[in-house]
Amino acid sequence: QEVDIVVAPCRGFQPAEATLAELVNQVLPVVTFAISQPQLSPSDQAELREIKEKFSLPIFFLRVPEPNSKDKNPKNPSKDKSPLHQQLLDLGYLSPSTPCGCGVPGSSMLVEQLEKLRLLSSFSRQVLQKHLVEAATRLSEVHGRCLNIFINQAFDMQRDLQITPKRLEYTRRKENELYESLMGIANRKQEEMKEMIVDTLGSMKEELLEDAASMGFRDIIIPENGEPVSSKDIKRCIQQIQELIISRLNQAVANKLISSVDYLRESFVGTLERCLKSLEESWEGSVLPPRGLDRGREGSVHITSNYLKQV
Repeated sequence: QEVDIVVAPCRGFQPAEATLAELVNQVLPVVTFAISQPQLSPSDQAELREIKEKFSLPIFFLRVPEPNSKDKNPKNPSKDKSPLHQQLLDLGYLSPSTPCGCGVPGSSMLVEQLEKLRLLSSFSRQVLQKHLVEAATRLSEVHGRCLNIFINQAFDMQRDLQITPKRLEYTRRKENELYESLMGIANRKQEEMKEMIVDTLGSMKEELLEDAASMGFRDIIIPENGEPVSSKDIKRCIQQIQELIISRLNQAVANKLISSVDYLRESFVGTLERCLKSLEESWEGSVLPPRGLDRGREGSVHITSNYLKQV
C-alpha cells in the first residue's frame, strides 16, 4: 500500500548516503541498518556519520546473528552494554538514558535479537508520527504567520480608515489657508506695484515731458515751415512717445524692485549669519563634543557659508 522497499547497493557501487539523498525529498523514509558482525566496522561507522550529518534521520539497527550460531544472549540480558550498543552511543544514535536500546519515540533503535524484529512496526509508526508532527508544526507556523499578516493588515486598514479622512481634511484646510495667503499676498503686492508705478510716474513726470519734447522721432519728417503733419505721422509720434515713457518707467520700476530684493537678501543673509554666529558661540561655550560631531559641525558651517556666498 504505497510502500517501496529500497535496498542500497554495495558501497563500491554507490554509498548508502547517496542512495538516501535521491529518495529523502520524495518519500517519508524509514531507514533500517542490518549488521551481521558483533560490532561496526570502520567503514560502517564512517557511513553512519555521513548519514547523521546530512540527514539526521532515526535508524532501526538490527543485529543479524551468523548462520548456525546459537544466541548467546540469555532471556534476561545483563546490564552490560554490547560493543555494538556502545559504538552507536558514541556515534550519537542511541541515548544513554535508555540502556535497553529501544530509544525514545522518534529516535533510533537497536535490536539484537530476531525475536524483537516486531519492534520495526512500532518504530515505523513512531517515525511516521514524527514526520506528521513536523509537518503539522510547520503548517501551524505558516498558519500563525498568515494570521499575523491578516491581523496587521486589518489593523492598518482600520487605522487608515480612521486617519485618512482626518488627513484629507487637514490637507484641504491647509491648501485653503495657503491659497488664501497667496491670494492676499498677490493682491497686496499688486496694490503695492500700482502705488509704486504711480509714485514713479509722478516723480518722473517732468523728466518724461522734457525727454518727450527733446526726443527725435524715427522715420518721421516734420516740416520746418510749420505745416501740419498727417494724422498717420501723429499716431506714429504718439506711439514712439508711449514707448519712451513705458521703457523709462519699466527701467525705474525694475531698479526699485532690484534694490528692494537686494535689501531683503541682505536682511536674510544677515539674519542667517547672526544665527550661525550665535550657534557657534553656544557650541563653543558648551562641553567639547566628540571629534565626529565636531567634523559634522564644521562641514555644516562650511556648506552654509558657501551657500551664503552664492546667495
